[in-house]
Amino acid sequence: MMEEQLKKLSTTMDQGISKGKVFTDKDKQQILTRIRKLSVPEVRSKKSHALLPKFLTAALFTGIIFSTYIYFDKEPVQHTQPNVVKKPEEPPVSIPNVSGEGSSAVYTSNVDENKLTISLRITNNSDSTITNRLKYRITFLNSDLVKATGTESFMIEPPNDSSFESGGTKSISKEFNLTKRVARDSLENAIKVEAISDNKTHHSFVIDTVKYEAYEDIGIVPHQEEVEKEEEKKEEPVPIAISEGEAKQILNRNLADIKQTLLESQKKNNWHSDNPATYEVAGPDFEPFVTDNFSNNVLKTFLPEYFCECDSGMLPRIHQEVRFNVNAITEDMIEISGIEPASDMSNIGSQWRFKLAKEDDVWKLDHWEESILQGANLRLTKEEAGKLLSTQTNTVTFQKEIQVSGAKVYVFQVKDADHEFMAAINSSDTSFVYNYE
Repeated sequence: MMEEQLKKLSTTMDQGISKGKVFTDKDKQQILTRIRKLSVPEVRSKKSHALLPKFLTAALFTGIIFSTYIYFDKEPVQHTQPNVVKKPEEPPVSIPNVSGEGSSAVYTSNVDENKLTISLRITNNSDSTITNRLKYRITFLNSDLVKATGTESFMIEPPNDSSFESGGTKSISKEFNLTKRVARDSLENAIKVEAISDNKTHHSFVIDTVKYEAYEDIGIVPHQEEVEKEEEKKEEPVPIAISEGEAKQILNRNLADIKQTLLESQKKNNWHSDNPATYEVAGPDFEPFVTDNFSNNVLKTFLPEYFCECDSGMLPRIHQEVRFNVNAITEDMIEISGIEPASDMSNIGSQWRFKLAKEDDVWKLDHWEESILQGANLRLTKEEAGKLLSTQTNTVTFQKEIQVSGAKVYVFQVKDADHEFMAAINSSDTSFVYNYE
């Protein structure tokens, strides 16, 4: 029994404390022999019994110390794992999600040519930017259309100039010249479009909006609804753009009509300083040429002054070649500005601004405004100053340029059939300058 326990003790200590053995085989044999002798009943001295525990204790202690020495003397072995190179994770492949809503086609036909224009409107419905290059395959599903285009399918490869952002829209257009005319029915649901990348079709649709524009000169009559729309367009007045020259003519004609009406009204009503004109009597005669705005804000004041036989109330005398400008033209409005140069009666120039409005397809004077050029600086050139002096009956020759009171003055020689004289014009306000020598 004790022998078995000793073996277990030795084995346990060998395994738990050290990899080296506690007892050698020789030690084991000596201990076992000693144990067997002690098992025989005989008279033993107390001294012999006392040595056995000490011997066992010493043996055990020696084994423990020896094992401990062996355990701590050894260097610990580090178990290292081999270096493993991780393969970088590839980004997830983004599958394009596009749609072709809003795509359309237009077929036009006339005597000389037949064309089919396909306009694609592609929208990126993906949550991220599409970086793969998209191509678009157009397939014609009607045999007549295939014959007219000369192909059953056609690949459109737009240049890969930029990425396709999420929510973005791209427009692609392709025009086909057809070899013959096709009927309207041949275009209905006959154009298929596929969005392709990496040889995979991500979306396909059939264009259901095809505008058919064929003309009667080749024997094709549009549908009734299209005829009605064309008739509606014809009924609407088409605005006619006018040139600047035409705009100036409209103003001049309008001013001439007003002047003629003033003369006729004076003759009819005997207007003069003692019998000033009244708007209530004379006003209706001007309605064909002026708006209500002009009548209320200009004409009511102007009429009494015009027939006062005084210096006020004169009609504008706009020079036609110097600073006569059209400032704005629209379908129903014209704005023009011009200058009235100084004269012997009033040695100071004026600037006029006119506004004409179109009422019932008739141009009428809507407003005018005069500004005296006192203190202004037009910066007239010598050519412009010469034109202000020139008439159909005289000859104007530039002589020199001088400074008078800080202003630039142009001196001219003026000749007509009976007279020859010198005239000087202030470049700032068109006024005449005297005693400049």
